[in-house]
Amino acid sequence: MKKLFFTLLLFGLLPLAISAQNPKGSFSVTPMAGINVTSFGGETLDAYKYKVRMTVGAEAEYAVNDWLGLSLGAFYSQQGANIDWSTAMVIPDEQGVKYDTGIVVGGKLHCDYLNFPLLANIYIPQVKGLAVKIGLQMGVLVNDKINLETHTVAIPIDWGTPEYWRLMENSHWPKEAFSKAEMTDVCKSIDFGIPVGLSYEYKNITLNARYYFGLRRVDKTEDPDKAHNRYLSVTLGYRLYL
Repeated sequence: MKKLFFTLLLFGLLPLAISAQNPKGSFSVTPMAGINVTSFGGETLDAYKYKVRMTVGAEAEYAVNDWLGLSLGAFYSQQGANIDWSTAMVIPDEQGVKYDTGIVVGGKLHCDYLNFPLLANIYIPQVKGLAVKIGLQMGVLVNDKINLETHTVAIPIDWGTPEYWRLMENSHWPKEAFSKAEMTDVCKSIDFGIPVGLSYEYKNITLNARYYFGLRRVDKTEDPDKAHNRYLSVTLGYRLYL
């Protein structure tokens, strides 16, 4: 994704002698809807897996000149991630008996935002209708919830000791435990970051692909792994010139 980011910057910095694609002074509004392929980025966040959610909103654009437009958008954006994590460890009890313990955690984390992207739209002369987009975005959290299911399996590993035979006598192993949890208020109320992307317009129909790099840690936990929003948004819209 870093290569994509710098490629888009390079396009934006190229000198552009451009024939009109976006008439200077024009104003337009583009309603759009689509999907987010969303997860979290950060340090060693292997537990978070991508999931597909939805987004809907609109952008208003002003044409500064024939090749540059400035737009402000408002989107309801469903974000978050699937959770899939497992580990194994040795855990002793109060009597010092050691257990080989496996833990599997699965679930879903939903974080829904109102996102407000402010973008520079740079129109490419060689391909009519093609634009590179880069800017800043603020997100306001409107809903968050996490659902977790935990499966724990334990067996004693002190083979041959009196404690082991005491545990095994008249018992069924392995011992299993299942638990469920639901929590809210797990994400911070404000997010901000950098969206970069491309759009293509044909007869007022616009196809947008945009990747968002969240710059702020969004989880409220004290875990040293810092979660940042990451998602790819693909939307289809229709531009209305006013």
